[in-house]
Amino acid sequence: MVVKSLEINGFRNLRRFSIRFAAQKNLIHGANGSGKTSIIEALFLLGFGRSFLSANRRELINFNASGFFLSAEVLNISGENVISALQEKGFCLKLNGEKVPLPEVGRHLFPLFFSSFSYNHHIDHVPYFRKMVDRFIYGLFPLYLNDLLRYNTILKQKNTLLKNLGNKINHTQISSWDSLLAETGCRIVGQRADFIRRLNESLDALFNGEARINYFPALLTPLPTTRDSLLRDLERMRTAEGKSRRCLIGPQRDRFEVLVFGRRLPLFSTGEKKKYLLLVYMAFIELFRLARDEYPVFLIDDYDAAMDEENVQYLLDHFPDVQVIATSVARNERFGRLFELKKES
Repeated sequence: MVVKSLEINGFRNLRRFSIRFAAQKNLIHGANGSGKTSIIEALFLLGFGRSFLSANRRELINFNASGFFLSAEVLNISGENVISALQEKGFCLKLNGEKVPLPEVGRHLFPLFFSSFSYNHHIDHVPYFRKMVDRFIYGLFPLYLNDLLRYNTILKQKNTLLKNLGNKINHTQISSWDSLLAETGCRIVGQRADFIRRLNESLDALFNGEARINYFPALLTPLPTTRDSLLRDLERMRTAEGKSRRCLIGPQRDRFEVLVFGRRLPLFSTGEKKKYLLLVYMAFIELFRLARDEYPVFLIDDYDAAMDEENVQYLLDHFPDVQVIATSVARNERFGRLFELKKES
């Protein structure tokens, strides 16, 4: 999977901007504020339909524009395709000029994003790590997104009902939502459990068991999870949920932990967090290759802050066929193609 070119207009501080990438290692360097991260963000948005920052898409529009347009030529095992995104009155993603759902885009472009934000948040904050795992699974199985979206929609409806019922709980209505949650939730838990098993196998094969990930579903009944077992768990929690006015169990509360030689990764130093989270990413890259017979596009923002020199060299040496698009304030000749951005005055 290779991004051949990218066009940006009206996105962040970039207007009428275009860039062509090498198939392997690319470095975009320049002063802060020159637009380096915006290029990474644009590629991420093309793959996921949203920014990796907590920004509304309309907030990404340049001050002097009414909307933004992004377009990338992407080469993967299906051939060459053009993925574009347009934000004006609304937002849409297109594949070769036709509007398509996000999972269809995911079959052609999966941008794997890593930055100092990654290890600062994903290691120490459960929701961020859970979101990272979901993105990984989506990379292997794009239709997984449909289950996540359906589950979150049902969960929102149930929580709204719980908040608005006052002191009296309508068990018939709650039962209907629980049945829908159990049907979709058991698939999510099953896919997460299977993914973590496979990711641990990849970690063992690449790094001799230095690190592993444990998965803790937020359920009362141990794995394996079925629709009936999850439904029973929800029924057992009904009184407590009525008092708290929200759903208390299910995939939205699942936890994960990274262990390094048996110790929890949050207990390690910042440098070690960088190293071992990156090992998880590399294990995923290999898993992606095995599942899809190609590599993802690896985006690294401010790579020399996000990664130690040893890890940078390991990535470049051991994954020569992975397209890397990195940013930095400094030039580095180890990258095959260099792009310097000048800050606008």
